Amino acid sequence: MPDVPTGAPPPDETREERDREFVVRAARWAIVAALVVGGLSLLLWVLKAALTPLAAAFVIAYLLDPLIDWFEGHRVRRSFAIFLLLGLVGGGVLGFLLFVIPRLVRETSALAEKMPGYLERFVTEAVPAIERRLGVDLPETLEGVLGQLRGTELTVLGTMRDLLTGTLSTLTGTVGIVIGLLVIPILAYYLLVQFDEIVARIGQWVPPRHRAYVFEKVRTTDRLVSGFLRGQVLVAASLGVLYAVGFSVIGIDLAIGVGLLAGAMALIPYLGNVVAVGTATILCVLKFGVDGHLLAVIGWYVIVQMLEGFVLTPRIVGSSVGLHPAAVIVALLIGGDLFGFLGLLIAVPAAAVVKVFVGEALLVYQRSALFGEEPAVALAPDPEPPAT
Repeated sequence: MPDVPTGAPPPDETREERDREFVVRAARWAIVAALVVGGLSLLLWVLKAALTPLAAAFVIAYLLDPLIDWFEGHRVRRSFAIFLLLGLVGGGVLGFLLFVIPRLVRETSALAEKMPGYLERFVTEAVPAIERRLGVDLPETLEGVLGQLRGTELTVLGTMRDLLTGTLSTLTGTVGIVIGLLVIPILAYYLLVQFDEIVARIGQWVPPRHRAYVFEKVRTTDRLVSGFLRGQVLVAASLGVLYAVGFSVIGIDLAIGVGLLAGAMALIPYLGNVVAVGTATILCVLKFGVDGHLLAVIGWYVIVQMLEGFVLTPRIVGSSVGLHPAAVIVALLIGGDLFGFLGLLIAVPAAAVVKVFVGEALLVYQRSALFGEEPAVALAPDPEPPAT
């Protein structure tokens, strides 16, 4: 057996030192990351009111920049393309405030007036029909609850109506809110004019020896964020329009409101589908009972889901790798709870950054000596029993 050279550490000691060095280095990086995240979170929490318009403007610029680049590629001046797109977006928002919200207020008021009659017919006609078809007796508590709803003012609809009316009057009558809304397109314009220059300038701050690594991670993050924002926003808007048009043709009360709500909730995975079919089904049963209208609602929901799965998502989102639905839901819940509307704006990009760097940290761990080397001491086989 050859002798171990004098002064050379034993193999086991060398492994232990490498493992200890990896753990210490990882702990240092974890402390630095915790301090950076904590400092940024504190800054966002303190300045969330001031940073919200800037974050909204940046999201608009991020969404519209590919279209601006497309116009530039077709020899359209960038400033003209920005004015055109921002004008279309502003016109859409203004039309929504001036035409859609007042109509929603009228439809909500009309539904609140009709609801006692709907509930009366549901108790006297639909409940006995359900009992006959299913051969069961519904609990008396259900009829009691429905009777209370029938005899009292519908608080939910009244609150919704008051909220919509208050929102419209606030947006049109408060100078401060109007000025705040005007700041967003102005900031978005300046961001769009120099969007590529801003990105290039930030890239110059990265040390040259780290640029390849940093740029690769930025491209990965951009791919994750764009897979949600630029794709899912268009899909959600398309779903909202389809639901609103279809339910209006069927004759559902508050069809536009249901479509808008379902489209907005579609940004949260799976929630928009539940809102669409659940709300439309309840309103349909209350107005028409269990008849062909309910089949039409379910049929239109199935058609929209097929369009989303086979047409909208493949063509708009494509094969880009996005964030897991659970990650999006958790990020939106945490961001909204901590920072309000600002948190909702930055939740998805923050989740993408976390995913990229957590994956990088796991990859570094798997390549480390702590993970990859064989155990320092192999388990010896059980000794043979002594011969007797």
